[in-house]
Amino acid sequence: MLVLFIHVTAVIVALGASLFSTFALTPILAQELDIATRVKVMRRVIRRLGAIVLTSLAILIATGLLNVMFIGAITALLVIKLVLVVAVIILALYQYGSIGARIWRYSAAGPDPLIAPLQARFRAIGLTVGTLVLIIVYLSLGLTRAGPLISLPDL
Repeated sequence: MLVLFIHVTAVIVALGASLFSTFALTPILAQELDIATRVKVMRRVIRRLGAIVLTSLAILIATGLLNVMFIGAITALLVIKLVLVVAVIILALYQYGSIGARIWRYSAAGPDPLIAPLQARFRAIGLTVGTLVLIIVYLSLGLTRAGPLISLPDL
């Protein structure tokens, strides 16, 4: 039960951080701050949220593996969920590790015209990741109702 609690908490943290940044923080910063200040603040946000989201993903992987071991069975829904989880991990690593890093580099000297399209891509990937996570959560609800298709050997 503790592993499941940690797993669900990590989902909430990762998804909450991404959604907060996309729908609350970014629009407010765009309306309230001048470009130079906005770039400074977004640099810090990307660095902080990147660490939070990627740490949450690491916790999700570890607790997810433990959950699979505890369940002792692999269902069709679990396989679909795991495929989506891999997609989310790849997208999040790309979002924060590649695009976020480029935004970070380009913004070091202040406003740069290369930043705006990267920010748009960063947000689009964030929305995609958020949507996939919601689908994963929905599939997880179905996992409690599905019977095993493949039993794992006793470990």
